[in-house]
Amino acid sequence: MKEVLFIAAGTRGAKRIGNLFQPYIPIRDQLCVQHVMESAINATTIDKIYIWGDPPTLKTILHTTLSKAARNNIEVIIAQEKNNFVSSFLFTYLLFLSHRLGQSVADDVLAGDEPGPLQWDLLREFGQDEAIANLSVNLILSDTPLIKPYEIDTMITHKNPNADLIFGRTVKHSMDRVMSGIPESFRYDLAVKNYYNYILKEQSVDLIVNSFMAGKPLRIPGYVWNFAGHLFHNRTIIEGGRFNLKKIKNNVIFFKSIFSKNHLADVERSGSSKLNYYQKLKVFSFLVRSYFAIINNNKKAQKKFRDLSVLEEKIKSLTNCTIEYQISDCFGPALDIDTEYEIEYIDRFFESLSRGMNPT
Repeated sequence: MKEVLFIAAGTRGAKRIGNLFQPYIPIRDQLCVQHVMESAINATTIDKIYIWGDPPTLKTILHTTLSKAARNNIEVIIAQEKNNFVSSFLFTYLLFLSHRLGQSVADDVLAGDEPGPLQWDLLREFGQDEAIANLSVNLILSDTPLIKPYEIDTMITHKNPNADLIFGRTVKHSMDRVMSGIPESFRYDLAVKNYYNYILKEQSVDLIVNSFMAGKPLRIPGYVWNFAGHLFHNRTIIEGGRFNLKKIKNNVIFFKSIFSKNHLADVERSGSSKLNYYQKLKVFSFLVRSYFAIINNNKKAQKKFRDLSVLEEKIKSLTNCTIEYQISDCFGPALDIDTEYEIEYIDRFFESLSRGMNPT
């Protein structure tokens, strides 16, 4: 059974490198978003694609690709981006639900920017259909020009169908293997490719974030979506790499409200969690310590703070969601473009990198 793929190609909240946003940076003969779309329409597991951004711009850029998609019997829907990543996804997902169930979406929802109470109520209303609520969808970003069709297929076919939310991770050793075939070493210090050390089945493994996400959006509690939306709306780093203290303060205040006694008491009454307030604080404290152990790449930190199975269990107890990290050897979705160095490196060695990725 083929699945739906969401592609993020918006500019609101996206990173600008030089004078261009990531999806619209040229790599060899095409823009980044064109490379990603070409791979998506050639993936064997996909029969429908929802891509968000500026519709007139995308229709012009992707004119040839959209014709190819039609010949491949893949339907492509271009949605209007909203004011941040989370808003854009929820709005596009709402369109998907309305198309799937044959119901229209109100004009005021289509015109809005925020995934506010009205939209969330609509999502929950659609979610009354059990088959829809359990339907897993897939998401990739459009700043990964090296992503290949077989990688999209691999990530989709290997995901856990029972997970509520999946985050992709690539084994750093797989990155190093591909890079070893390139005549010029890849400078991790000039790139934004942080890798973090986790414990996986008692083994220490370095993992890199990749662009693949999947899951069942209607299984994620509203307060989790609200928190994610708030973080994207209040990014703590502004252009030039300076910290915006006002936005950091906004995030802290909102975060405290999410984990306040009153809020968690409401969650308890709704039956979505069996943990009391103090138990949740204890879990939250564990996750904070785990976060610092991981981002500091501290291999000497206690193993339990970096153990993926423990982390997933703690997150589930805090959010009532099954959240998993999908580990793969997929190179393309991990080598995104965040710096001018990465753009120049990928552009120069595009063919060599592509050959090195081919599965044996």
